[in-house]
Amino acid sequence: MHRGIAVLAVALVGVLGLAGCTDAAPEPTNSPRTYTYSIFDSGAEDIDTLPDAASDLFADLTQSMSRYAGDDNGTQVWAVRGIGTEGPQYCLVLVAYDMASTGCASRGVLEVGRGTSAAYQLVPDGDPAPDGAVKLAENVYVVR
Repeated sequence: MHRGIAVLAVALVGVLGLAGCTDAAPEPTNSPRTYTYSIFDSGAEDIDTLPDAASDLFADLTQSMSRYAGDDNGTQVWAVRGIGTEGPQYCLVLVAYDMASTGCASRGVLEVGRGTSAAYQLVPDGDPAPDGAVKLAENVYVVR
């Protein structure tokens, strides 16, 4: 009888000892990455206003703001941020010869082209610049 109690006590001490040696696995996190674009951090200036050729492109965006990124061989480029029907939208607007084109995305790298050899990218903070790209402004690049 005493022997059975002793075996049970040793087994219990062993189980409790092993329980102290195991690490609990951390809870997995599935939090999505937050994308930021520093080009929108500065205050607006007159040049940041979209030209008339692009004014109707963003009728469905609320709380929108635009920032002028620069001129690339006659193509003027603006970055636009606003709230669309499906949440935040980030856009690039290209205007050349009073003709506007645009592309928008809700996150990540956005690329817009005009059917020429150049493509324009809006790249989030912390992401590398595209290979061989020329920086027009913070977050905005021309890729040839």
